[in-house]
Amino acid sequence: MAGYVVNRVLLALVSILGIATVVFVITQLLPGDAARVQAGQYATDAQIQALRARFGLDRPLLVQFGSYLAGLFRFDFGTSTRTGQPVTQELLQRLPATLELSVGALIVALVIGLAVGVLSAQFAGRTIDRLGRGYTILSSSAATFWIGLLAVLLFCSTLRWLPSPIGRLSRGYPAPPEITGSYVIDSLVSGQFDTLVASLRSLALPCLVLGFIAAPSIIKNVRSSTVHALRSDYARTARLFGYSRTSILFRDGLRNSLLPVLTVVGIVVGYLLGGNVIIEQIFSWPGIGQYAYQALQSHDLNALRGFALIVGIVYVLLNMVLDVVYTLVDPRVKLGTVKA
Repeated sequence: MAGYVVNRVLLALVSILGIATVVFVITQLLPGDAARVQAGQYATDAQIQALRARFGLDRPLLVQFGSYLAGLFRFDFGTSTRTGQPVTQELLQRLPATLELSVGALIVALVIGLAVGVLSAQFAGRTIDRLGRGYTILSSSAATFWIGLLAVLLFCSTLRWLPSPIGRLSRGYPAPPEITGSYVIDSLVSGQFDTLVASLRSLALPCLVLGFIAAPSIIKNVRSSTVHALRSDYARTARLFGYSRTSILFRDGLRNSLLPVLTVVGIVVGYLLGGNVIIEQIFSWPGIGQYAYQALQSHDLNALRGFALIVGIVYVLLNMVLDVVYTLVDPRVKLGTVKA
């Protein structure tokens, strides 16, 4: 076990180093000049050169890359050319907002994905299954910003069930004392129940939209895995012994389909952390997605690299955790080997 963990940690470090290299190269290829954007359109060449020297943009590319890697080992992503603040500090300040949004969206996606996937498998080829497949096609093909804007128009402007998309709290509600960074948890712990309700109302719509978008991949894997399990020999044997359809569905079908579903859930978590840039922008959510969008507008390369590396590190860590979880879900899977 210890040797396996050490190997996985070393492989994770190599993966992170590869991600860091790719991120550096891609961001260097982006058009634009951070110093010129920061200086403004009326700045002189001397002022622009001074800014380039201040942020180290005038150094040779290999020197910049070496400094970038050295900072990475200290978890230092450099200084933002847009704000002048350390990128690591700004990302950590915004990360709780993104985690709060991602966890809520993951819960929505799991509820929709498991429910629709199991029903589609149980009634494969029938009306419920067709409706489920129609939903996955619609949700997968529709543009994220279009779904988000329609949701705001319907639930905020027309029906007025939810507050306007102006951030984590509606106007008039003070932010709770910072304990974890999550407004829901902090307001609950501090006993500010009015703020708790307000934060849940502000969180509801972006979570529903993100969960709606992320659920199709879970639905497709739950359906296909469960259908395969229900058609297996052990499921047919259970029917011959007279077990109920519900017992066979959940004990033989869903339970034995969890392994591939876990892989998809890990991918969905990474997507929710790194792919919610548009949703955070639409709902004015002050997370790392909005931070990346602002960095892209101002050609803030250090901020973009920090965002991409945070998401990449999350993906790598998720893969490590899932490898261990596999052994708990399916006893046939062993560390380093798989029994046929």
